[in-house]
Amino acid sequence: MRKEADKLILDNIWKLFMFAKKESKKRPKLAKKYVMMVRKLAKRSNISLRKYRRKFCHKCNAYFVPGKNIKIRISKGKVSVKCLECGHYSRYVLKGGIK
Repeated sequence: MRKEADKLILDNIWKLFMFAKKESKKRPKLAKKYVMMVRKLAKRSNISLRKYRRKFCHKCNAYFVPGKNIKIRISKGKVSVKCLECGHYSRYVLKGGIK
């Protein structure tokens, strides 16, 4: 029973991210609302957003569109992502590492 419910929730999460992707260029406020809904749904049902965690800002819930609302820098095997809407930085290490 739990697995069936999880599948439905994961399907809804995927659909909401597709809607956010579609609306992010013309209506970024609506895309933010979709991301907020996804995060609320995942939190309520205790589902990890591991696949989607680098697609939105964790501070302001903006859906990332490269070149429009994020700045990406790669230096010494590390990636820095800056949200241009709120100024929040996310940093992570590349798997292979660039030297």
